[in-house]
Amino acid sequence: MNLSQLFITIFFLFFLVSQVNSTTDNMIKQTCKTCATKSTIFDYNFCVSSLDNSPISPPPTPTNLPSLALIPMLQALDNATATSSTIQQLMSDEGGFEDDGFGRACLRDCLELYEDAAERLEQAVRVFVTREERETVKVMVSAAMEAAVTCENGFGERDGGDGGGAMTWTSPIGGENHKLFALGQISLCIINMISSVTSLPF
Repeated sequence: MNLSQLFITIFFLFFLVSQVNSTTDNMIKQTCKTCATKSTIFDYNFCVSSLDNSPISPPPTPTNLPSLALIPMLQALDNATATSSTIQQLMSDEGGFEDDGFGRACLRDCLELYEDAAERLEQAVRVFVTREERETVKVMVSAAMEAAVTCENGFGERDGGDGGGAMTWTSPIGGENHKLFALGQISLCIINMISSVTSLPF
């Protein structure tokens, strides 16, 4: 192969990779845009950034909704596992809650919730990958989202909060709670999209 042929081959391969990346990028944006129209609290930018940072190798195939749905589920599982470790650190002797009985009680409840959420998400991924009932996956993902909300509301009770109104996510692990909830939203939306597509008569 001479030099000109080598350059042509390299250019052709680069063009193919660029086209695949462009298709995947467009699909991610369109998916997040569709999800954002279904909920006033859905974060479009968070959706795009999450789906664009896949923990899956190789990355999802373009136009493959099931592969996209798996991304936020795996990220949610990572979040739940990491947050459990964060909570344990906060509950340690140097975690800053040594003299805060209420805070420590909330953290204990959150730890239990997050450990349960991690188990449910692990099961959800397993069920989803083996192509079993999507409704079962949705129930498990929803339970993990509820764990984040329950954990957050627990801290709010100190200030007389009743869990009503919009979530503020201001607890010591508010960021983690919000992320788990948002990843669950993305997962559920894409799974619903898959169900809608596969239920159409062709």
